[in-house]
Amino acid sequence: MASMDVAKFFQKKSDQGGGGSGKGQKPPTRVKKAEPSRKAVRKADENQASWLDKFRQYLREVVYELRRVVWPSRKETLGTTSVVLVIVILCGIFLGIVDLILSRLIRVVIG
Repeated sequence: MASMDVAKFFQKKSDQGGGGSGKGQKPPTRVKKAEPSRKAVRKADENQASWLDKFRQYLREVVYELRRVVWPSRKETLGTTSVVLVIVILCGIFLGIVDLILSRLIRVVIG
């Protein structure tokens, strides 16, 4: 009985892998080849639509976030800008003095 079950098992395997099923698989692959091209067109349309939807959603989120931003007043902007300019000028003066000292020192050493 076990040998009969094994024989049936191998028969099913050989029937599936045989030439008859191979011929049966070719037409579906041709049909499947035609369907993916249609699906590819649909996917391209869906991808384009989803891309546009994603871009619109992104713009909505940008506008929402910009509404939540606390913008500085004119007085605050002028104050912080003046602080930045003063620090840049002081750093420039410091680096200029250091450069002058080092260049004079190099001239003395070189001769």
